[in-house]
Amino acid sequence: MVLLHLEIPIPISVAAARIARKKGALVVFDLAPAVELPDEAYGTIDYITPNEIESEALVGFYPHDETKAARAAKWFRSKGVGAAIIKLGAKGGYFESDQERGFIPAFAVESIDTVTAGDAFNGGLAVALAEGKSLAQAVEWAAAAGAMATTRKGAMPSMPYR
Repeated sequence: MVLLHLEIPIPISVAAARIARKKGALVVFDLAPAVELPDEAYGTIDYITPNEIESEALVGFYPHDETKAARAAKWFRSKGVGAAIIKLGAKGGYFESDQERGFIPAFAVESIDTVTAGDAFNGGLAVALAEGKSLAQAVEWAAAAGAMATTRKGAMPSMPYR
């Protein structure tokens, strides 16, 4: 399992994804911060996890609900991504692959600080997938991790652990 983001140069992330795929690893790609990817990059991604703002920057519309999130997921999948998980913040998340699609509502928590919610979501997703959970189970696990991260202040102190 390799978890990548765009806080390093795009060519490095894309090269890492290619190498990971050749070695048989799954690639989870966080589109933060949102920038245009080269078309060939999409085919190296098993799971892509944009939030609403990142999705809008690439697909051209704001996926504020399940219906729009499904449209955004289809756009990413049409580019060659194996599965798309559109994070809708406090509303939940939509996911789609060849085998599964659905919506996971957000966990009700008293949110204090959302600074690491997306990172916790992606970490939880990667762990759940690496453990063999289905996509629906992995997205639920990820949503729980993201929700838990919002219940504490700060970046590192708010990251959940088993």
